Amino acid sequence: MRESTRLEVRRIAREVARDVVRQASSSAALSRSARATVESLAARAMAERLTTRHVDDELVREIARACATQVAASSARDALTETRSTFLQQARDEAAKVFAEAVPPVIQGNVPGAEPVRVSGHTHEVLPDVLLVLAARCHALLVGPAGTGKSMMARQAAEAFGQEFQALSLGPTTPMSKIFGYFDAHGHYHDTPFRRAFEHGGLMLLDELDSGHPGLLAELNQALALRVCAFADGMVTAHPDFRLVATANTYGTGGDRQYVGRQALDAATLDRFVIVDVPVDERLERHVALAHAPSRQQDARFVLDEVRRLRATAAEKRLPVMFSPRASIDAAKLLEAGATVDQAIRWRVIRGMSDAHRSALGLDA
Repeated sequence: MRESTRLEVRRIAREVARDVVRQASSSAALSRSARATVESLAARAMAERLTTRHVDDELVREIARACATQVAASSARDALTETRSTFLQQARDEAAKVFAEAVPPVIQGNVPGAEPVRVSGHTHEVLPDVLLVLAARCHALLVGPAGTGKSMMARQAAEAFGQEFQALSLGPTTPMSKIFGYFDAHGHYHDTPFRRAFEHGGLMLLDELDSGHPGLLAELNQALALRVCAFADGMVTAHPDFRLVATANTYGTGGDRQYVGRQALDAATLDRFVIVDVPVDERLERHVALAHAPSRQQDARFVLDEVRRLRATAAEKRLPVMFSPRASIDAAKLLEAGATVDQAIRWRVIRGMSDAHRSALGLDA
């Protein structure tokens, strides 16, 4: 079979498979156990296309066009008959791919002395590591570039453990009262997300840890190490189900060429955490970006490839510019809203970039 014909067969098979998966998902919730059934239905639907004369003629014309030759339609029909088994196998293969995209995977983590925890949906590749750290009753520090899904993993971990999710984003001027609470002028104590998670159980997210003031974070050392904390209204012992996740773009060594506003963190604070590296998960980036542009899939793939090219070039040349997964996802949203590919790239991917950086990245000035 010619390569052009093979590509056309794959395209048609994928089209059939999508129809089957769409019908299955509308009639009942898809489950991973239904995979074989969906593949079988896709193959059956493909067989019906091959044996229906009207559609068969249409298919023959598509293959003839794909071959880009002067072969007569009768020859194309003969080729179609000879490769029927290939068609059906393509339908099964494409159905498996479509099914994998349509049915979110389930991540499982083991908790000592308890039932395994599970979280469904499309997740980052290191989420199982985060669940393991938290199951061991250690505090997790997720370190990675911006836009890699660190904060979302904390929320998914809370879902996996069945815990209430609390969050606080830190900055250089975050006051102690944001963490430890305060008394107002009437003598009423006001608690905080950290206090609620610490005292009553829950998963606490300290976002942008390396942006917080080192002195403020040092005040947390006792709570993280001894699980006892001095709040504004007295000493409190941590709940057995208190868990903490912090995120950072650096390893607490201070600002660098990309994250210039980051703080150097005290070694005693860092010693309270297990560090989990969070790189860009391109599989997750692709899924989320394409999900935001259902009617502009081809354009979204083009933008996604361009973002990845720019990211690799910037890393190779050590340029102080960023092309995070958020750029791909936001560009896909713009495409779906009606923006052109050029607009999506200019507005979200390369906005505000100097001529020197454009030149280094191989872009027109």
